[in-house]
Amino acid sequence: MTEYELIRAIATNFPRSKQQLNGLFECDAELIRIGGQIWGLSMDEFSPEEDFFTSDQPKILGANLAVATLSDLFAAGVEPRFFMHSLSVPKNVSPSFLESLTAGMKSTLGRADCFLCGGDLGTSETWRYCGFAMGPVSTATPITRKLADTSKTLWITGQLGDANLAVLNKTSTPAFELRLREAKLIRKYATGCIDTSGGLMDALWTLHRLNPHLQINLHVEKIPFAHELRECALPPGIPLEAALVGGAGEYELLFATPSDLSSSARTELESMDMTAIADLYINTPHDLLICRNNKAIRTMTTPPPCPREIGSLTEYVHAVASFATTLFRESP
Repeated sequence: MTEYELIRAIATNFPRSKQQLNGLFECDAELIRIGGQIWGLSMDEFSPEEDFFTSDQPKILGANLAVATLSDLFAAGVEPRFFMHSLSVPKNVSPSFLESLTAGMKSTLGRADCFLCGGDLGTSETWRYCGFAMGPVSTATPITRKLADTSKTLWITGQLGDANLAVLNKTSTPAFELRLREAKLIRKYATGCIDTSGGLMDALWTLHRLNPHLQINLHVEKIPFAHELRECALPPGIPLEAALVGGAGEYELLFATPSDLSSSARTELESMDMTAIADLYINTPHDLLICRNNKAIRTMTTPPPCPREIGSLTEYVHAVASFATTLFRESP
């Protein structure tokens, strides 16, 4: 059973609150009407086995865990206010590890003006972390993964691929960017948004599945690959695009803008290193097309490999490489 199927099977056993505004999978955060205001709530669990975060630099790990938790709120047009967490660590963990981990979290939450309210501490063989964050929706309507007919372009914040490159090369997880300024512009211009917690292709597949009225044309040549990918050699047999398929999310924001977006707005987005990487069309049948230089080279018909469903890291890397080779290879 896939993660998607498992979540759906569990959710069918519980009634939805009348105060909850989003359907299942429709938003990165859960949208709840509290009093006269809409709040976004999000909870995520992280582990080295499923998320591939390394712990050799605990301050970066702590900051990344906070960034990853807050990212869902940014994608929903929510301003983070309150934070809670549950942390499990080995019994023999050093005080310096906990001090550095906490310092990284504190720095990220402080920058976001978000306050830790409490949590829980336990023990396990390796570290495990669960973060919860909430805040008010600061737009007229929440931002969801459901894209309007007026949507035309998909944009991405930052550069892509460095987190998956670290997994492939077995090096330290890079520091994730806290997209505070970018989130403000997304709240101003976006008609929909999702974060890339499971990688770019996973995010695109989710948008494709939730928006059957739209065709997505991804332009490979426009993707802003991280400079590390251009400078470092990938392991033999692994194409560059495998860094887009892998599930080591970089927590960038993938968002749609309307067809009538002004040139000044485009300039504003581009000035903050946001890149337009895909076009959206109202079309039947709706496809997720991989394009190179305006030529469709493949149709993506299945989701990327999921690390939760494959036994070992070696097997997962092989599956990702095979998927990327097939998806991004031009037809003869």
